[in-house]
Amino acid sequence: MKRSAAFAALCFLLLTGCTPGTEPKEPAAEEAAQANAQQQALERAEQAGLLAQQQESVIAAEQAETQIAALLEEYGYTAARTEDTLSVGDGAAAHDYYVFAVRDAAGGEAGKLAVDCVTGEAYHYLGDGVLEALSAFPTGQPHGWPGVYAGPVQRTLEITQTDEQTIAYAFSDGTAGTASVAGYTAKSADGEINFLLADRIITVAGGGLTGNYTIQPQTAETLPSAE
Repeated sequence: MKRSAAFAALCFLLLTGCTPGTEPKEPAAEEAAQANAQQQALERAEQAGLLAQQQESVIAAEQAETQIAALLEEYGYTAARTEDTLSVGDGAAAHDYYVFAVRDAAGGEAGKLAVDCVTGEAYHYLGDGVLEALSAFPTGQPHGWPGVYAGPVQRTLEITQTDEQTIAYAFSDGTAGTASVAGYTAKSADGEINFLLADRIITVAGGGLTGNYTIQPQTAETLPSAE
């Protein structure tokens, strides 16, 4: 009788997936086993060359350069590929990037962009392997001139673009007018005030308004998101 009872208890343990002296599997143990299985699958795929085949789908540097040029065109910015090498991640998860140095409409250094060699996605490159969304890359205003600038003695200057050859200016002291643009220089219609645009700073000479005027961050635009 005792033997029958013991046999019945053993059968119950086997049916419930347990053995004497052990506890049922915890969810954490099952998750660990699943993760281990996934890792093994990745390793088998890598050994079979499947992951290597995916990495072979590399876009050409010229294609990446054309993509960047199209993104920057409306802002008057230019980009040139650098000799920098950038790889983010380890092993099969690593991604290689082309790195481009960007210059603004006035020829000043504006930062760097990176393009994924496999996916073609573009990012704002901060240096030291740090990437952020493309939309975070500052471009200033289209055509370079428009914006609100802070100058000396709490004076401000607002520039609007009338057309490619003309800007309208308005200083906070009430001085206002138009100026003819020649590249990154401009001269007021009355010939009294000269403007020079460089590195997001407008240098003003004449008209009792001489000084450096720096563009304000709230007027800056950003590139569109890569999504």
